[in-house]
Amino acid sequence: MLHHLKGKWIIFLTTALALGACQTEETTPEGTADNGRRTVLVYMNARNSLYNNVQADSLEIALGAREMNPEDRILLYVCKDAKSYLYRISASGTRLLMQFGKDLNASNPKQLEMLLKWTRENFPSKSYGLVLWSHSDGWLPSTNVSRAGSRGFGVDVGADGNPWSDRTSDGNLGYQMNITDLAQAVSASGIRPEFIFFDSCLMLGVEAAYDLRNVTDWVIGSPAQIPGVGAQYQDMMKQALFSQPLNPQAFTEGYVQQASSYPEYGDMGVVLGAIKTEKLEALAACTKSMIGKYADGQEPDLNGVLAYDRYLWQYFYRPEYYDLKQVMLRLITDEADRQTWLQALEACVHYPAATPYVNFWSNYASDRLYLNPGEFTAVSTFVPQQRYTDHAADCIYGDLNQAFADTEWAQASGWSDNAYLKNLLNPTPPTEENTPETEEN
Repeated sequence: MLHHLKGKWIIFLTTALALGACQTEETTPEGTADNGRRTVLVYMNARNSLYNNVQADSLEIALGAREMNPEDRILLYVCKDAKSYLYRISASGTRLLMQFGKDLNASNPKQLEMLLKWTRENFPSKSYGLVLWSHSDGWLPSTNVSRAGSRGFGVDVGADGNPWSDRTSDGNLGYQMNITDLAQAVSASGIRPEFIFFDSCLMLGVEAAYDLRNVTDWVIGSPAQIPGVGAQYQDMMKQALFSQPLNPQAFTEGYVQQASSYPEYGDMGVVLGAIKTEKLEALAACTKSMIGKYADGQEPDLNGVLAYDRYLWQYFYRPEYYDLKQVMLRLITDEADRQTWLQALEACVHYPAATPYVNFWSNYASDRLYLNPGEFTAVSTFVPQQRYTDHAADCIYGDLNQAFADTEWAQASGWSDNAYLKNLLNPTPPTEENTPETEEN
């Protein structure tokens, strides 16, 4: 039945998208008379290799809108062609609200800020939500140092780029939005979303969440890769996006249920979690005390610690994204201290959920990461290691140890003061006592 309904709506929504391409920039001041219950902005940064997934997710939103509470609103911003569009989708149909020219870039934080401001002014609501849909690498540095300081969210190749390869016309990876700039854009908009839901890869890392702690109540997403098909938005609209009161568990467990039920996901699997941002500073303070006590000048032993990605040249020497809980329980050896830290973690991180396994890049059994309930927290973290500096010249992200040391989380959690990390960044020169002698001929 689901596929049949999608077939019925495909002409309707595709026609709406086509009409949008013919119109000049337009603003429809709809919804200003009464406060809504919740308005959700879905921000699809799709001028990249996810281009073909826009239509299916848009149709799912259209289907979900048929059952929306009339006090709720959903706005869909789509950037996938030479132009981009903002729509309101409701039970009565799809309406074009604004159209933008080809020079606009969806990875520009000013565009996000403008749309959020416009949403606040034209769709006043008791609460707001933000869905960010695109490629992402979490907190990682930009692959093009002349652009943003951190890749974070989104890839936009521009109107004349090659979306299939995620490359701009000059051959660089598409433009990317710094997570700190994303946070600044949300703050400047005057909206504080109840949630930011990342329907994109690798975004539920403690580093990125810490950057967002002052602009939203909840950060929800995955510490791992997610399938390109993304969430099933008809289900998300019914169960999660407009839940009253907000229910982050409906996002994490709902997404897992979708990945277990819909054939589009194949065997890829998903893992998700939710971070309550008001508890992040307390978690950082507790972590700092433990890092100072247990992380000495030696490289941490991470053998057997759960990693949500692989450190390989094929994956551009991207780091492993270790599970935060498993890292800290490996470092902390005293049971009382473990319980103290776990209490801070559990106040902050909620509703971890996963399929029995997730695949890194393919559907092959050899490419699987098995997840045991209770053993993971669905939040990733970076851990300094010598090899990140050794491979810095080969890594498209540069020296990951230095990039991590510059994050607010590293500074707040004590890692930036760690002797081992400091020595990686500023190696102690050899002394005469430990310099090998050269044999004479």
